[in-house]
Amino acid sequence: MKRGIRKAVMAILMNDENKVLIGSSPRDGGYKFPQGGLEPNETIITGIKRELNEELGIAIVDSDIIQVLSEKVRYSYPPEDPYFIYEGQELSVVKIKYTPNMQLIPQDDEFDKLYWIAPSDLYKYNTHFRNDAYMQALKLCGLL
Repeated sequence: MKRGIRKAVMAILMNDENKVLIGSSPRDGGYKFPQGGLEPNETIITGIKRELNEELGIAIVDSDIIQVLSEKVRYSYPPEDPYFIYEGQELSVVKIKYTPNMQLIPQDDEFDKLYWIAPSDLYKYNTHFRNDAYMQALKLCGLL
């Protein structure tokens, strides 16, 4: 039996060209934003800093954070897929300003390639079951 909904954080990293960072995931063959589950008693800010360090090897500071959205986005995992132990995720979205001193280096098996894309081009990338939540997050961030 799957666990309930996982509380998580998601980063929308924006560069100077107003492009956002996505990565291809070797885990499911799709594309996704940097994201991950919150640890017990972890705040959104602490969680997003930890996830970005774990997944991309970057350390952000508070001044890099543009916005922490009050509204969350949610998606369900495919119920037939045994890889996912939760029913889905509820994500707190954090909009972050990418600076050139941030060296983006995937640190684990979350991503095999990273891409800067125009938010309006997200539909060209297979985000699988995450698509509606991702589009909602981009809208909430004022990027669509």
